[in-house]
Amino acid sequence: MARMQKITQYQVNEWKISLEQLLEEGDFRQDGRPLSPAGIAERKELIAMLRGLNTLRVGQVVDLDTVQPVYEHPKEG
Repeated sequence: MARMQKITQYQVNEWKISLEQLLEEGDFRQDGRPLSPAGIAERKELIAMLRGLNTLRVGQVVDLDTVQPVYEHPKEG
């Protein structure tokens, strides 16, 4: 059985703030020094993940293992 959770407003706000901060910093650390190529790759991966999370909405149920939305099956009958 998949582990599932409903998305909260707090989570959505945190993802949005984190993404905005990463985009503002660009390829630099918080202290202004440039990131290494590995650091840039890691940041790009994190930005891609946060962009994916930002497509989720409050109240949506997600599978915690895949972070994919779980869609209810329509009731038969």
